[in-house]
Amino acid sequence: FWLAADGDAVIGTVMAGYDGHRGWIYSLGVHPARREHGIGRQLLAYAETALRELGCPKVNVQMLESNAGAREFWRAAGYT
Repeated sequence: FWLAADGDAVIGTVMAGYDGHRGWIYSLGVHPARREHGIGRQLLAYAETALRELGCPKVNVQMLESNAGAREFWRAAGYT
C-alpha cells in the first residue's frame, strides 16, 4: 500500500499484492481535484516496480466494469 501526498494531504493511493504466481493491483485512486497530473501513472509505476522486484511475472487489475474513468485509465496504461 503506497500513498501520494502533498504536504500532509493524501492525494492518491495504490494497493497491490503478490501471491507468488501473479501480482494484483487491488485499488488505485487519485483525489478528483488532482487527476490528470500523472499521479495515478506514478503510483502505478511504483507498484509495478515493487512487484517486478519481487519476481512477479504478471499483473492483474481489479476494477468495476461500470467505472468508465477507470477503464480509460487502465487502457491508456496498457492493460487489457
